[in-house]
Amino acid sequence: MTPWTVALLAVLLLSGVRTAVAETVRVSGTGAALGTMRILGEAFRKTNPRIRIEILPGMGSTGSIKALLAGRLDIGLSARGLVDAERARGLVETRYARTPFVFGVNNRLKMTGLTMEGAAAIYAGERDWENGNRIRLVLRPPEDSDIPVLKGMSPSMREAVTIALRREGMIVATTDQDAADAIESVAGAFGGTTLSIVLSEKRSIRVLSLDGVTPSVRALAGGSYPHSKTFVMVTKKYPPAAVRRFIDFVRSPAASAILERNGQHPLREKGSHP
Repeated sequence: MTPWTVALLAVLLLSGVRTAVAETVRVSGTGAALGTMRILGEAFRKTNPRIRIEILPGMGSTGSIKALLAGRLDIGLSARGLVDAERARGLVETRYARTPFVFGVNNRLKMTGLTMEGAAAIYAGERDWENGNRIRLVLRPPEDSDIPVLKGMSPSMREAVTIALRREGMIVATTDQDAADAIESVAGAFGGTTLSIVLSEKRSIRVLSLDGVTPSVRALAGGSYPHSKTFVMVTKKYPPAAVRRFIDFVRSPAASAILERNGQHPLREKGSHP
């Protein structure tokens, strides 16, 4: 093999490596969306074999937006919309799904449903026992996106959550996965989570009916179950073609079926990326 041939092969090899790297789409964000996004990435790869969807460990909504601005992500998954300061830095958002925000327990707590007032009593520390079993409330940090959802459920919940955040000895879960882990494993655990994480990660969590309504995608779409979180994909204003292609797939009919099976109501609105 001549030196010229060796040099040519080296150039082609390096070119191939660059192409592979350029076709990797890095995704992370709110933990409640990651399980389904991993399934979507696998489905997308079947028809787009040259684009790899890399799902990184969860870093929360705000963490993913910071990582996107720093160039460490291509798509940030957020459970909140962008604020003006983030839009001013060239970020855009595409809403793609809503999921029921639910209360869940593990199988050791014999509870199948409750009222909103009953949920408020648990958060306020007025209801600590259920059929002889101690209820262990699983909380999220004050800055987490679950907190405004909980407070927005009712006036009594707004007051009760404020009280809960001041209570001592509470289980405080930093991430969505931490919260789900605690609800699954701690005897008597009770807490807020999403239908998306329960279904996409096949969690051993009993989702409770609320005021007589069982949380589901159909109930959310029909309005009989109004409590939800909205997921958005955040990108820079002019993302690479591979990123745009994946966003289009997430809003496609094929992806809608995957979202519904995993506890999310698809939002196939016009995208905000150019």
